[in-house]
Amino acid sequence: MPQKHRAMSAEHHIRKASDNEMPAVGKILGSAFTNDPILRWLCDADSSFYSQLYYAELQIHYRFHKHVFINESRTGAAMWLPPGISSRYSMGLRQVGLLLSMFRYGGLAGLRRGQILDEVVSPEHMKAPHYYLHAIGAHLDFQGRGIGSALLKSGVSICDENKMPAYLESSNERNNPLYERYGFEITKELQLPKNGPKLWLMERSAAI
Repeated sequence: MPQKHRAMSAEHHIRKASDNEMPAVGKILGSAFTNDPILRWLCDADSSFYSQLYYAELQIHYRFHKHVFINESRTGAAMWLPPGISSRYSMGLRQVGLLLSMFRYGGLAGLRRGQILDEVVSPEHMKAPHYYLHAIGAHLDFQGRGIGSALLKSGVSICDENKMPAYLESSNERNNPLYERYGFEITKELQLPKNGPKLWLMERSAAI
């Protein structure tokens, strides 16, 4: 197989991430969301700080539920939760440290924006049992190569195998067509206060 094809095969081969790959997942997603409107609104930091945020969520909550995915070339990743698992979790010491870092980047206003985001989004979260897609993306240097599509296809196939719906909150309108291509539909558009960006709530029906 030519080297280019081998590289693309590795980029599009999706599997569950091991515990020792959680730092890599955090770095991938931190890079992928460097220019994310919601993260920029919360605290205008750099990708290394966003990587810390995702790694903390992985360590505190997501890794325990075994639905964290990575591609073979470790350039794309996704964080899901299975049905019956809440996206909300107790604050740990690691998260307290991150809140202090958020204060350094965004001040009290940034912390308040985080509270506002939670107050606006949490009541809208899908109530029926579902798979929840928290974050998905490719490292900035590898975007536009079909990695996000491969990750999404792998994730929704699990939803279909188990005949369960899925839910996500899209923070970037440019990504909505990709989600729609894999069966998600916009159910609500939210305008965050305090000059905040928009957020699109999207659901995908269960396979029949």
